[in-house]
Amino acid sequence: MGKAVYLNGSVLKQWYQYHFLEKKLNTGVGYILLSAIGILLTLGVAMYDIKTGPVAVVFFAGILLLVLSMKNAYFSFYFLIVYASLTVFIDRLFGPPVPSGVLVEVITYFSFLSIRLKYDLKKNINRRFWTDPITISMYFLYAYYIIELFNPEMTGTLGTLGWFSFFRKQISFFLFYYLCYGLFDSRARIIYFIRFMILFTTLLALYACKQQWFGYAGFEMREIGTGNGMQLLFQAGLLRKFSVFSDPATSGILFASMSLLCVILFIRISDRKEKIWLSIAAFINLLGYSFSGTRTATLMILAGILIYCISTLYDRKTVLFLFFSVLAFSALIVIPFQNVVTDRIRSTFNGTKDASASIRDYDRHEVQPYIQAHPLGGGIFTCGIEGPKYNKGHYLENLQPDSGFMKILAEQGAIGLGLLLIFYFIILQKGFYHFYRVKDPEIRSYYIGLLVMLFTLVVAQYAQIAIAQYPVSLFFYATMIIFIKLADFDTIIVSPNTTNQT
Repeated sequence: MGKAVYLNGSVLKQWYQYHFLEKKLNTGVGYILLSAIGILLTLGVAMYDIKTGPVAVVFFAGILLLVLSMKNAYFSFYFLIVYASLTVFIDRLFGPPVPSGVLVEVITYFSFLSIRLKYDLKKNINRRFWTDPITISMYFLYAYYIIELFNPEMTGTLGTLGWFSFFRKQISFFLFYYLCYGLFDSRARIIYFIRFMILFTTLLALYACKQQWFGYAGFEMREIGTGNGMQLLFQAGLLRKFSVFSDPATSGILFASMSLLCVILFIRISDRKEKIWLSIAAFINLLGYSFSGTRTATLMILAGILIYCISTLYDRKTVLFLFFSVLAFSALIVIPFQNVVTDRIRSTFNGTKDASASIRDYDRHEVQPYIQAHPLGGGIFTCGIEGPKYNKGHYLENLQPDSGFMKILAEQGAIGLGLLLIFYFIILQKGFYHFYRVKDPEIRSYYIGLLVMLFTLVVAQYAQIAIAQYPVSLFFYATMIIFIKLADFDTIIVSPNTTNQT
Protein backbone atom coordinates (compact mmCIF):
# COMPACT_ATOMS: atom_id res chain seq x y z
CA MET A 1 0.00 0.00 0.00
CA GLY A 2 2.75 2.42 0.99
CA LYS A 3 4.66 1.56 -2.16
CA ALA A 4 1.61 2.30 -4.33
CA VAL A 5 1.14 5.68 -2.70
CA TYR A 6 4.83 6.42 -3.21
CA LEU A 7 4.60 5.49 -6.90
CA ASN A 8 1.48 7.59 -7.37
CA GLY A 9 3.17 10.51 -5.68
CA SER A 10 6.24 10.03 -7.88
CA VAL A 11 4.08 9.96 -11.03
CA LEU A 12 2.27 13.15 -10.03
CA LYS A 13 5.56 14.87 -9.30
CA GLN A 14 6.95 13.85 -12.70
CA TRP A 15 3.74 15.01 -14.42
CA TYR A 16 3.93 18.37 -12.69
CA GLN A 17 7.62 18.87 -13.49
CA TYR A 18 7.13 17.91 -17.15
CA HIS A 19 4.11 20.09 -17.94
CA PHE A 20 4.75 23.11 -15.69
CA LEU A 21 8.51 23.35 -15.20
CA GLU A 22 10.10 21.75 -18.26
CA LYS A 23 7.56 22.51 -21.03
CA LYS A 24 6.03 25.54 -19.27
CA LEU A 25 2.51 24.46 -20.33
CA ASN A 26 3.55 24.20 -23.99
CA THR A 27 1.76 20.83 -24.15
CA GLY A 28 -1.74 19.54 -24.83
CA VAL A 29 -2.51 19.66 -21.11
CA GLY A 30 -1.28 23.25 -20.99
CA TYR A 31 -3.45 24.31 -23.94
CA ILE A 32 -6.53 22.75 -22.35
CA LEU A 33 -5.81 24.35 -18.97
CA LEU A 34 -5.20 27.84 -20.37
CA SER A 35 -8.26 27.60 -22.62
CA ALA A 36 -10.41 26.61 -19.65
CA ILE A 37 -9.09 29.57 -17.63
CA GLY A 38 -9.86 31.94 -20.55
CA ILE A 39 -13.43 30.59 -20.87
CA LEU A 40 -14.04 30.90 -17.13
CA LEU A 41 -12.75 34.49 -17.12
CA THR A 42 -15.07 35.39 -20.03
CA LEU A 43 -18.08 33.81 -18.33
CA GLY A 44 -17.21 35.55 -15.07
CA VAL A 45 -17.10 38.97 -16.70
CA ALA A 46 -20.33 38.34 -18.68
CA MET A 47 -22.40 36.82 -15.86
CA TYR A 48 -21.17 38.63 -12.75
CA ASP A 49 -19.08 41.79 -12.83
CA ILE A 50 -16.46 43.50 -14.97
CA LYS A 51 -14.10 43.34 -12.00
CA THR A 52 -14.17 39.54 -12.12
CA GLY A 53 -11.58 39.42 -14.91
CA PRO A 54 -8.88 41.52 -13.22
CA VAL A 55 -9.50 39.80 -9.89
CA ALA A 56 -9.11 36.38 -11.51
CA VAL A 57 -5.97 37.48 -13.34
CA VAL A 58 -4.47 38.68 -10.05
CA PHE A 59 -5.50 35.40 -8.40
CA PHE A 60 -3.81 33.22 -11.02
CA ALA A 61 -0.80 35.52 -11.12
CA GLY A 62 -0.55 35.07 -7.37
CA ILE A 63 -0.57 31.29 -7.76
CA LEU A 64 2.16 31.52 -10.42
CA LEU A 65 4.19 33.81 -8.16
CA LEU A 66 3.78 31.34 -5.30
CA VAL A 67 5.07 28.48 -7.47
CA LEU A 68 8.06 30.54 -8.64
CA SER A 69 8.79 31.68 -5.08
CA MET A 70 8.82 28.13 -3.77
CA LYS A 71 11.00 26.97 -6.66
CA ASN A 72 13.55 29.81 -6.64
CA ALA A 73 14.28 31.65 -3.40
CA TYR A 74 16.46 34.22 -5.18
CA PHE A 75 13.66 35.18 -7.55
CA SER A 76 11.32 35.57 -4.59
CA PHE A 77 13.88 37.68 -2.72
CA TYR A 78 14.44 40.20 -5.51
CA PHE A 79 10.79 40.27 -6.49
CA LEU A 80 9.98 41.12 -2.87
CA ILE A 81 12.30 44.15 -2.94
CA VAL A 82 10.96 45.42 -6.27
CA TYR A 83 7.31 44.93 -5.35
CA ALA A 84 7.71 46.48 -1.90
CA SER A 85 9.27 49.55 -3.52
CA LEU A 86 6.39 49.94 -5.99
CA THR A 87 3.39 49.36 -3.72
CA VAL A 88 2.51 53.07 -3.44
CA PHE A 89 2.98 53.52 -7.19
CA ILE A 90 0.69 50.55 -7.91
CA ASP A 91 -1.99 51.89 -5.56
CA ARG A 92 -1.66 55.31 -7.15
CA LEU A 93 -1.97 53.88 -10.66
CA PHE A 94 -4.94 51.56 -10.14
CA GLY A 95 -7.08 53.77 -7.94
CA PRO A 96 -8.35 52.77 -4.47
CA PRO A 97 -5.62 51.38 -2.21
CA VAL A 98 -5.26 47.62 -1.97
CA PRO A 99 -3.65 45.84 1.00
CA SER A 100 -0.28 45.91 -0.75
CA GLY A 101 1.66 46.12 2.52
CA VAL A 102 0.11 42.86 3.69
CA LEU A 103 1.03 41.24 0.38
CA VAL A 104 4.66 42.26 0.94
CA GLU A 105 4.59 40.38 4.23
CA VAL A 106 2.96 37.35 2.58
CA ILE A 107 5.72 37.24 -0.04
CA THR A 108 8.26 37.48 2.79
CA TYR A 109 6.69 34.48 4.53
CA PHE A 110 6.73 32.38 1.35
CA SER A 111 10.35 33.35 0.70
CA PHE A 112 11.18 32.26 4.24
CA LEU A 113 9.37 28.97 3.66
CA SER A 114 11.27 28.50 0.40
CA ILE A 115 14.59 28.67 2.27
CA ARG A 116 13.37 26.33 5.01
CA LEU A 117 12.49 23.72 2.36
CA LYS A 118 15.88 23.88 0.61
CA TYR A 119 18.69 22.15 2.45
CA ASP A 120 21.52 23.92 0.62
CA LEU A 121 20.14 27.30 1.75
CA LYS A 122 18.84 26.27 5.16
CA LYS A 123 22.27 24.98 6.17
CA ASN A 124 23.64 28.52 5.77
CA ILE A 125 21.67 29.55 8.86
CA ASN A 126 24.29 28.51 11.37
CA ARG A 127 24.84 29.21 15.05
CA ARG A 128 26.62 32.48 14.32
CA PHE A 129 23.44 33.98 12.90
CA TRP A 130 21.58 33.47 16.18
CA THR A 131 24.47 34.60 18.40
CA ASP A 132 25.80 37.61 16.47
CA PRO A 133 25.64 40.85 18.52
CA ILE A 134 23.35 42.45 15.92
CA THR A 135 20.87 39.57 16.20
CA ILE A 136 21.08 39.60 20.00
CA SER A 137 20.34 43.32 20.06
CA MET A 138 17.25 42.59 17.96
CA TYR A 139 16.12 40.08 20.62
CA PHE A 140 16.15 42.87 23.21
CA LEU A 141 14.22 45.19 20.91
CA TYR A 142 11.57 42.56 20.23
CA ALA A 143 11.29 41.70 23.91
CA TYR A 144 10.69 45.37 24.62
CA TYR A 145 8.04 45.52 21.90
CA ILE A 146 6.23 42.66 23.67
CA ILE A 147 6.40 44.60 26.95
CA GLU A 148 4.85 47.56 25.11
CA LEU A 149 1.78 45.40 24.43
CA PHE A 150 0.91 45.85 28.10
CA ASN A 151 1.49 49.61 28.11
CA PRO A 152 -1.56 50.94 30.03
CA GLU A 153 -1.54 54.18 28.05
CA MET A 154 -2.81 52.51 24.87
CA THR A 155 -6.56 52.75 24.35
CA GLY A 156 -8.50 49.49 24.28
CA THR A 157 -8.86 46.99 21.47
CA LEU A 158 -7.84 49.35 18.69
CA GLY A 159 -4.62 50.11 20.54
CA THR A 160 -3.89 46.39 20.69
CA LEU A 161 -4.59 46.09 16.96
CA GLY A 162 -2.16 48.94 16.35
CA TRP A 163 0.51 47.14 18.36
CA PHE A 164 -0.16 43.92 16.42
CA SER A 165 0.16 45.77 13.09
CA PHE A 166 3.50 47.22 14.20
CA PHE A 167 4.85 43.95 15.61
CA ARG A 168 3.77 41.97 12.55
CA LYS A 169 5.85 44.29 10.37
CA GLN A 170 8.85 43.90 12.67
CA ILE A 171 8.57 40.13 12.35
CA SER A 172 8.58 40.44 8.56
CA PHE A 173 11.74 42.57 8.83
CA PHE A 174 13.40 39.87 10.92
CA LEU A 175 12.41 37.22 8.39
CA PHE A 176 13.91 39.36 5.63
CA TYR A 177 17.07 39.63 7.74
CA TYR A 178 16.99 35.80 7.98
CA LEU A 179 16.53 35.54 4.21
CA CYS A 180 19.57 37.70 3.55
CA TYR A 181 21.74 35.57 5.81
CA GLY A 182 20.67 32.41 4.01
CA LEU A 183 20.98 33.79 0.48
CA PHE A 184 24.19 35.82 0.79
CA ASP A 185 26.34 32.69 0.77
CA SER A 186 29.22 33.90 -1.41
CA ARG A 187 31.20 37.00 -2.23
CA ALA A 188 29.70 37.09 -5.72
CA ARG A 189 26.12 37.03 -4.43
CA ILE A 190 26.81 39.87 -1.98
CA ILE A 191 28.41 42.04 -4.66
CA TYR A 192 25.56 41.21 -7.04
CA PHE A 193 23.07 42.44 -4.44
CA ILE A 194 25.00 45.69 -3.91
CA ARG A 195 25.01 46.31 -7.66
CA PHE A 196 21.33 45.47 -7.89
CA MET A 197 20.62 47.90 -5.05
CA ILE A 198 22.45 50.69 -6.88
CA LEU A 199 20.94 49.93 -10.29
CA PHE A 200 17.37 49.61 -9.02
CA THR A 201 17.58 52.83 -6.99
CA THR A 202 19.07 54.61 -10.00
CA LEU A 203 16.07 53.58 -12.11
CA LEU A 204 13.75 54.99 -9.44
CA ALA A 205 15.80 58.20 -9.41
CA LEU A 206 15.58 58.35 -13.19
CA TYR A 207 11.78 58.26 -12.86
CA ALA A 208 12.01 61.28 -10.54
CA CYS A 209 14.03 63.01 -13.25
CA LYS A 210 11.27 62.17 -15.73
CA GLN A 211 8.75 63.82 -13.38
CA GLN A 212 10.93 66.93 -13.22
CA TRP A 213 11.61 67.22 -16.95
CA PHE A 214 8.28 66.06 -18.38
CA GLY A 215 5.90 66.60 -15.49
CA TYR A 216 3.82 64.29 -13.34
CA ALA A 217 1.64 61.69 -15.05
CA GLY A 218 -2.12 62.18 -15.06
CA PHE A 219 -2.79 59.57 -12.37
CA GLU A 220 -0.16 61.22 -10.16
CA MET A 221 -1.68 64.66 -10.61
CA ARG A 222 -5.12 63.28 -9.73
CA GLU A 223 -3.77 62.10 -6.39
CA ILE A 224 -1.93 65.36 -5.72
CA GLY A 225 -5.02 67.40 -6.57
CA THR A 226 -5.21 71.13 -6.02
CA GLY A 227 -5.79 71.16 -2.27
CA ASN A 228 -3.53 70.34 0.65
CA GLY A 229 -1.49 67.89 -1.41
CA MET A 230 -0.40 70.60 -3.81
CA GLN A 231 0.38 72.97 -0.93
CA LEU A 232 2.67 70.40 0.68
CA LEU A 233 4.54 69.64 -2.53
CA PHE A 234 4.84 73.14 -4.03
CA GLN A 235 7.39 75.01 -1.94
CA ALA A 236 9.40 78.10 -2.89
CA GLY A 237 8.60 77.68 -6.56
CA LEU A 238 9.60 73.99 -6.69
CA LEU A 239 7.04 71.25 -7.19
CA ARG A 240 8.83 68.52 -5.29
CA LYS A 241 9.17 65.10 -6.92
CA PHE A 242 8.48 61.82 -5.11
CA SER A 243 9.33 59.25 -7.83
CA VAL A 244 7.29 56.10 -7.03
CA PHE A 245 7.09 56.75 -3.27
CA SER A 246 4.47 58.24 -0.99
CA ASP A 247 6.31 61.52 -0.40
CA PRO A 248 9.41 63.44 -1.56
CA ALA A 249 11.22 62.90 1.76
CA THR A 250 11.38 59.12 1.24
CA SER A 251 12.77 59.49 -2.28
CA GLY A 252 15.25 62.20 -1.32
CA ILE A 253 16.62 60.18 1.60
CA LEU A 254 17.03 57.03 -0.50
CA PHE A 255 18.66 58.81 -3.46
CA ALA A 256 21.02 60.84 -1.25
CA SER A 257 22.28 57.76 0.62
CA MET A 258 22.71 55.79 -2.60
CA SER A 259 24.54 58.64 -4.35
CA LEU A 260 27.08 58.65 -1.51
CA LEU A 261 27.60 54.90 -1.87
CA CYS A 262 28.21 55.36 -5.61
CA VAL A 263 30.64 58.25 -5.09
CA ILE A 264 32.69 56.36 -2.49
CA LEU A 265 32.89 53.24 -4.64
CA PHE A 266 33.85 55.42 -7.61
CA ILE A 267 36.73 56.90 -5.61
CA ARG A 268 38.02 53.60 -4.28
CA ILE A 269 37.42 51.00 -7.01
CA SER A 270 40.00 50.90 -9.79
CA ASP A 271 38.05 49.06 -12.51
CA ARG A 272 37.42 51.55 -15.34
CA LYS A 273 34.10 50.09 -16.52
CA GLU A 274 32.81 50.05 -12.95
CA LYS A 275 33.82 53.68 -12.52
CA ILE A 276 31.82 54.70 -15.59
CA TRP A 277 28.55 53.18 -14.50
CA LEU A 278 29.04 54.28 -10.88
CA SER A 279 29.57 57.87 -12.01
CA ILE A 280 26.38 57.74 -14.08
CA ALA A 281 24.45 56.21 -11.16
CA ALA A 282 25.80 58.83 -8.74
CA PHE A 283 24.83 61.67 -11.08
CA ILE A 284 21.27 60.38 -11.60
CA ASN A 285 20.75 59.78 -7.87
CA LEU A 286 22.02 63.27 -7.06
CA LEU A 287 19.54 64.70 -9.57
CA GLY A 288 16.74 62.63 -8.07
CA TYR A 289 17.64 63.85 -4.58
CA SER A 290 17.79 67.50 -5.69
CA PHE A 291 14.38 67.31 -7.41
CA SER A 292 12.81 65.94 -4.20
CA GLY A 293 13.59 69.20 -2.39
CA THR A 294 14.35 67.26 0.81
CA ARG A 295 16.57 69.39 3.03
CA THR A 296 17.24 66.44 5.33
CA ALA A 297 18.88 64.69 2.38
CA THR A 298 21.24 67.64 1.95
CA LEU A 299 22.37 67.28 5.56
CA MET A 300 22.77 63.53 4.97
CA ILE A 301 25.22 64.19 2.15
CA LEU A 302 27.27 66.57 4.29
CA ALA A 303 27.27 64.08 7.21
CA GLY A 304 28.27 61.25 4.87
CA ILE A 305 31.20 63.21 3.43
CA LEU A 306 32.31 64.13 6.94
CA ILE A 307 32.20 60.59 8.35
CA TYR A 308 33.98 59.20 5.27
CA CYS A 309 36.78 61.76 5.51
CA ILE A 310 37.21 61.15 9.24
CA SER A 311 37.32 57.37 8.70
CA THR A 312 39.86 57.48 5.84
CA LEU A 313 41.90 60.59 6.58
CA TYR A 314 45.10 58.58 6.14
CA ASP A 315 44.32 58.17 2.42
CA ARG A 316 45.60 60.79 -0.04
CA LYS A 317 42.44 60.37 -2.15
CA THR A 318 40.38 61.43 0.85
CA VAL A 319 42.15 64.79 1.04
CA LEU A 320 41.45 65.41 -2.65
CA PHE A 321 37.84 64.32 -2.22
CA LEU A 322 37.39 66.67 0.73
CA PHE A 323 38.94 69.53 -1.22
CA PHE A 324 36.63 69.07 -4.22
CA SER A 325 33.60 68.60 -1.93
CA VAL A 326 34.30 71.89 -0.15
CA LEU A 327 34.86 73.57 -3.52
CA ALA A 328 31.58 72.25 -4.94
CA PHE A 329 29.64 73.20 -1.81
CA SER A 330 31.11 76.72 -1.80
CA ALA A 331 30.25 77.17 -5.46
CA LEU A 332 26.67 76.05 -4.82
CA ILE A 333 26.30 78.64 -2.06
CA VAL A 334 27.92 81.68 -3.69
CA ILE A 335 27.32 81.41 -7.45
CA PRO A 336 24.85 84.07 -8.58
CA PHE A 337 23.09 81.88 -11.14
CA GLN A 338 20.49 79.89 -9.23
CA ASN A 339 17.18 78.14 -9.91
CA VAL A 340 14.38 76.77 -7.74
CA VAL A 341 16.24 73.48 -7.21
CA THR A 342 19.49 75.04 -5.99
CA ASP A 343 17.53 77.60 -3.96
CA ARG A 344 15.81 74.77 -2.14
CA ILE A 345 19.17 73.14 -1.37
CA ARG A 346 20.60 76.45 -0.16
CA SER A 347 17.59 77.01 2.10
CA THR A 348 18.88 74.14 4.27
CA PHE A 349 21.49 76.55 5.66
CA ASN A 350 19.61 79.82 5.92
CA GLY A 351 18.35 79.07 9.45
CA THR A 352 14.70 79.90 8.72
CA LYS A 353 11.74 77.64 9.40
CA ASP A 354 8.38 77.45 7.70
CA ALA A 355 5.13 77.67 9.66
CA SER A 356 4.58 73.90 9.77
CA ALA A 357 8.06 73.31 11.23
CA SER A 358 7.41 75.92 13.93
CA ILE A 359 4.12 74.24 14.83
CA ARG A 360 5.83 70.84 15.11
CA ASP A 361 8.50 72.32 17.38
CA TYR A 362 5.79 73.82 19.58
CA ASP A 363 3.93 70.50 19.78
CA ARG A 364 7.11 68.67 20.78
CA HIS A 365 7.77 71.19 23.53
CA GLU A 366 4.22 70.75 24.81
CA VAL A 367 4.49 66.96 25.13
CA GLN A 368 7.86 66.99 26.92
CA PRO A 369 6.33 66.75 30.44
CA TYR A 370 4.24 63.76 29.34
CA ILE A 371 7.27 61.96 27.85
CA GLN A 372 9.39 62.65 30.91
CA ALA A 373 6.67 61.19 33.14
CA HIS A 374 6.29 58.00 31.02
CA PRO A 375 9.57 56.07 30.57
CA LEU A 376 7.70 53.43 28.54
CA GLY A 377 6.15 56.10 26.34
CA GLY A 378 2.55 56.47 25.32
CA GLY A 379 2.39 53.12 23.53
CA ILE A 380 2.94 51.82 20.00
CA PHE A 381 1.13 53.79 17.28
CA THR A 382 -0.21 56.50 19.57
CA CYS A 383 1.09 59.47 17.56
CA GLY A 384 1.69 60.41 13.94
CA ILE A 385 -0.70 59.23 11.24
CA GLU A 386 -1.41 56.04 13.21
CA GLY A 387 -2.49 57.85 16.39
CA PRO A 388 -6.06 58.80 15.33
CA LYS A 389 -6.53 55.40 13.69
CA TYR A 390 -5.56 53.15 16.59
CA ASN A 391 -5.57 55.32 19.73
CA LYS A 392 -8.23 57.96 19.30
CA GLY A 393 -8.47 60.27 22.29
CA HIS A 394 -4.90 59.55 23.40
CA TYR A 395 -2.84 62.46 24.72
CA LEU A 396 -0.35 61.99 21.85
CA GLU A 397 -2.99 61.46 19.17
CA ASN A 398 -2.37 64.74 17.35
CA LEU A 399 1.40 64.82 17.77
CA GLN A 400 3.15 64.77 14.39
CA PRO A 401 6.73 63.80 15.31
CA ASP A 402 8.24 63.63 11.78
CA SER A 403 11.54 62.66 13.41
CA GLY A 404 12.01 58.91 13.71
CA PHE A 405 13.78 59.39 17.03
CA MET A 406 10.99 61.62 18.30
CA LYS A 407 8.36 59.04 17.33
CA ILE A 408 10.23 56.31 19.21
CA LEU A 409 10.70 58.56 22.23
CA ALA A 410 7.01 59.51 22.35
CA GLU A 411 5.64 55.99 21.79
CA GLN A 412 8.27 53.81 23.48
CA GLY A 413 9.81 56.24 25.95
CA ALA A 414 13.43 56.82 26.85
CA ILE A 415 13.96 53.07 27.31
CA GLY A 416 12.83 52.28 23.78
CA LEU A 417 14.92 55.07 22.29
CA GLY A 418 17.96 53.91 24.27
CA LEU A 419 17.60 50.33 22.99
CA LEU A 420 17.26 51.58 19.42
CA LEU A 421 20.39 53.73 19.68
CA ILE A 422 22.33 50.78 21.10
CA PHE A 423 21.07 48.72 18.14
CA TYR A 424 22.35 51.33 15.68
CA PHE A 425 25.67 51.57 17.52
CA ILE A 426 26.24 47.80 17.36
CA ILE A 427 25.52 47.77 13.61
CA LEU A 428 27.94 50.61 12.85
CA GLN A 429 30.55 49.16 15.21
CA LYS A 430 30.38 45.86 13.32
CA GLY A 431 30.94 47.65 10.02
CA PHE A 432 33.88 49.72 11.28
CA TYR A 433 35.44 46.66 12.96
CA HIS A 434 35.61 44.77 9.68
CA PHE A 435 36.51 47.82 7.58
CA TYR A 436 39.72 48.36 9.53
CA ARG A 437 40.64 44.65 9.57
CA VAL A 438 39.89 43.20 6.15
CA LYS A 439 42.76 43.26 3.62
CA ASP A 440 41.01 42.93 0.28
CA PRO A 441 40.72 46.46 -1.23
CA GLU A 442 37.39 45.76 -2.91
CA ILE A 443 35.82 44.41 0.26
CA ARG A 444 37.16 47.39 2.25
CA SER A 445 35.57 49.71 -0.31
CA TYR A 446 32.19 48.02 0.04
CA TYR A 447 32.42 48.18 3.82
CA ILE A 448 33.13 51.92 3.98
CA GLY A 449 30.58 52.71 1.26
CA LEU A 450 27.81 50.83 3.02
CA LEU A 451 28.90 52.25 6.38
CA VAL A 452 28.49 55.79 5.09
CA MET A 453 25.12 54.89 3.58
CA LEU A 454 23.81 53.46 6.87
CA PHE A 455 25.28 56.30 8.91
CA THR A 456 23.45 58.88 6.81
CA LEU A 457 20.18 56.97 7.23
CA VAL A 458 20.64 57.08 11.01
CA VAL A 459 21.34 60.82 10.75
CA ALA A 460 18.14 61.23 8.71
CA GLN A 461 16.17 59.65 11.57
CA TYR A 462 16.75 62.88 13.51
CA ALA A 463 14.55 64.88 11.13
CA GLN A 464 12.46 62.26 9.28
CA ILE A 465 11.04 58.79 9.77
CA ALA A 466 13.69 57.50 7.41
CA ILE A 467 14.25 53.77 7.95
CA ALA A 468 10.67 52.54 8.24
CA GLN A 469 9.79 52.98 4.55
CA TYR A 470 10.31 50.51 1.69
CA PRO A 471 12.84 49.88 0.17
CA VAL A 472 15.05 51.79 2.64
CA SER A 473 14.22 49.39 5.48
CA LEU A 474 14.99 46.34 3.31
CA PHE A 475 18.33 47.78 2.19
CA PHE A 476 19.10 48.60 5.83
CA TYR A 477 18.52 45.02 7.03
CA ALA A 478 20.34 43.52 4.05
CA THR A 479 23.37 45.72 4.77
CA MET A 480 23.42 44.45 8.36
CA ILE A 481 23.91 40.93 7.01
CA ILE A 482 26.60 42.14 4.61
CA PHE A 483 28.46 43.62 7.58
CA ILE A 484 28.35 40.20 9.24
CA LYS A 485 29.26 37.98 6.28
CA LEU A 486 31.33 39.93 3.74
CA ALA A 487 34.50 39.67 5.86
CA ASP A 488 34.27 35.87 5.53
CA PHE A 489 35.37 36.22 1.91
CA ASP A 490 38.40 38.41 2.57
CA THR A 491 41.50 36.85 1.00
CA ILE A 492 45.10 37.41 2.06
CA ILE A 493 47.96 36.48 -0.25
CA VAL A 494 50.84 35.47 2.00
CA SER A 495 53.44 34.95 -0.77
CA PRO A 496 53.53 34.10 -4.50
CA ASN A 497 54.11 30.44 -3.63
CA THR A 498 51.12 30.09 -1.28
CA THR A 499 47.43 29.86 -1.91
CA ASN A 500 44.81 32.36 -0.76
CA GLN A 501 43.63 31.94 2.79
CA THR A 502 40.36 33.10 4.22
